Amino acid sequence: MPAGTWPAAAAATSAPVSAAVCAAMRKLGGLLPRAHRPHSTTATPDAAAAVAPTSSHTLHDYNRLLAALARDGDGDAALHVLRRMRLSSPACAPTAASYSSAMSALAKAGRAADAASLFDDMLANGVAPDRAVFSLLLHVYSSHLHLPAAAHSVLLWMTELGLPPTPIDYTDLIFSFCRAGRLDNALQLLDEMRALNHPLTPHTFAPILKAVFDNADIQAADELISSMRSSGCLPDVVIYNIYIEGLYKIGDFDAVERVIYESDRSGWEPDAVTYSTYIVGLCRSGYSKEVLERCQELGFVVDVMTYNTVMDHFCKKGKWLHVLKLFTDLLKKPITPNVQTYNILISCLCRAGKFQFAKYVFSSKGFVPDTVTCNILFHEFYEDGKEGELGFLFADVNAGKIAPDTTTYNTLVDCLFRSGRRSQAANFVRRINGGYPAAI
Repeated sequence: MPAGTWPAAAAATSAPVSAAVCAAMRKLGGLLPRAHRPHSTTATPDAAAAVAPTSSHTLHDYNRLLAALARDGDGDAALHVLRRMRLSSPACAPTAASYSSAMSALAKAGRAADAASLFDDMLANGVAPDRAVFSLLLHVYSSHLHLPAAAHSVLLWMTELGLPPTPIDYTDLIFSFCRAGRLDNALQLLDEMRALNHPLTPHTFAPILKAVFDNADIQAADELISSMRSSGCLPDVVIYNIYIEGLYKIGDFDAVERVIYESDRSGWEPDAVTYSTYIVGLCRSGYSKEVLERCQELGFVVDVMTYNTVMDHFCKKGKWLHVLKLFTDLLKKPITPNVQTYNILISCLCRAGKFQFAKYVFSSKGFVPDTVTCNILFHEFYEDGKEGELGFLFADVNAGKIAPDTTTYNTLVDCLFRSGRRSQAANFVRRINGGYPAAI
């Protein structure tokens, strides 16, 4: 059925639909994109005989079931329930709430296009949409299908039918426009929210601020934060984290530290994301050696994650001596290294060709390796042609101390193929189903 049409037969036999809805549909026409609907809820005569429901179920029963299927994301089951409802007595015919749950189930199942098409099916069967269905359709277009123009058409449609969009609808659409790089449209919607006296939250401003920084416009970012305060919406840690990340993008490191220093006066408290953003920003900007000192100056809690972040940066740069020094410093402090710390060190040592040192760290007292450790060692030793030295690792694997995962198997197969041992790779794959091979 073409989008925006209303079959006379369906309209005549279904519940009456308001003239406003019909008029809006004709006006909307083909504005909203529709995917091919593979699963119509209209059953054929044969299907009707096959799934004829009992008369003991009420509309409430069906809607409760659909709500549960929506939570589980079971789209196929939701469509089946709709078909049963349409074949039952008029008292159990699907309502707007029924369709809303089915659409939600489809969207959660990754079938957003089918969810949008089900809205057409609802209209074709004479069911008038309510605010919840419209909001869901808007969300499907904006957040799932990434079609902000179509979502905006739904918002206008709601207004014309006397169903004013909620602040959540506006925020959803603002995020969609920002993600599409259409900042002007997002700002226009923000002005509409102000005109309608809708409550503004940091969640509404966050995507706009990020889009502003994507344009490297620090002045506009400052003006936006000022407008938040004047609107009675105090910027929170999420807003300031976006602000700090944006400042790093434009290279204003002094401003970052100033913002963090003034956090108490500005009414927000840095969190783990703030610390991570600050540390990564310093590392990427060439201030790796100063990170720990500057964190302490700012009052940040320097913990194992702080060390891991800096060590990982040096590891990616191939500076194994810096990584080793940081690891040594960590051991002198009342901070306990975790498995990630050891994995970073082992990876860095292997890349630097220090395989004996890596084996020593692996076997060190107090370190319990995990699957990631296993995968790192397999990859690095095979890459360097030292697979014959992996006996220490196979001993732990075969003893059940480390449980290989899919990545482990993939790494081994890849290494065997690249070393020219294709037959061994094939034999290895055949043996996986019977358990982990004892030797390669």
